[in-house]
Amino acid sequence: MTNQRNYDIFILGKYFKIYSERRRFFKLGKSIMITSFKGGVGKSTVAVNLAVGLAVDKHKVLIIDLDASSGSVDLFMGCEHDTLYNFCDVTEKKVKIQDAVYVKKVEKRGTQNDGAATEPYYSLDVLKAPPSYDMSVSLEEAVGEFIEETKEIYDFIIFDCPSGKFALFEVLVKKTDMVFAITLHAAASIRSAEKLALYLSENGRASENVRLVINCFNPRGVARGINLGIVDIIERSKIKLIGLIPLNSQLRDFQEIGRTVYDIKNKRTRQYFDDIIGRILENNIILSKKYDGLKTDRLYFKKETKNNPK
Repeated sequence: MTNQRNYDIFILGKYFKIYSERRRFFKLGKSIMITSFKGGVGKSTVAVNLAVGLAVDKHKVLIIDLDASSGSVDLFMGCEHDTLYNFCDVTEKKVKIQDAVYVKKVEKRGTQNDGAATEPYYSLDVLKAPPSYDMSVSLEEAVGEFIEETKEIYDFIIFDCPSGKFALFEVLVKKTDMVFAITLHAAASIRSAEKLALYLSENGRASENVRLVINCFNPRGVARGINLGIVDIIERSKIKLIGLIPLNSQLRDFQEIGRTVYDIKNKRTRQYFDDIIGRILENNIILSKKYDGLKTDRLYFKKETKNNPK
């Protein structure tokens, strides 16, 4: 028999940290590593939308693409032809950070027929990925110095990492304030998140600063007994949950033309990113009560079926 306690509070209490301090006490200058051991889970999608959401919330944000082979942050933000310098240009002291970034500015449009801009919407700094990494330099020292320098300038620094381990993986694990593990709502991806959590634990990364984002969450799959429930995923991955992003084809389509959830009118989609941002800022934001018309308390555990004994 399933315990009938309030699992919304259960998830917040056990898997989120309950913060008594409010946002006015929150210390800015935070670095976040977005990573996964498995490719194609939506790391860049999450990184870009969180960066834009924080910028919309009037924070000064820098997003850094670290995928040397297939970086896509500039594509998702619609500035692929505007970025010039890359991350290594800065860490190797070829150019100052202020001169290296591309400043993406978006303005709100007025309601008049001429569509005149009325006020700034957000401003976000972008630093593109290098074509390769120079292994002859001291990466740990250079990256550590870079993070400390950018913390003096930015409220948030978001590192969008390639899948798996790469040249800067271990350095960022040590130096960043938080690690966000991104997983799809699929068994193979969840297993990958579990391996990532094990690796981080074995390498001394405090679990208190590691969080899980479940991307392409499929509530109907849980209700039908196909996909694992929310608590099932947390228990398997052994990572504290910070947010769910439901499966959304509109998000994918707009991404192809360089637009984020904050550039479209569907506020329901952006709410899931707003919730994650609120939790980053240490506000107590409970999970949405319904997903795809299904009550949240029906989505905590995988439904038992005749072919799926518990």
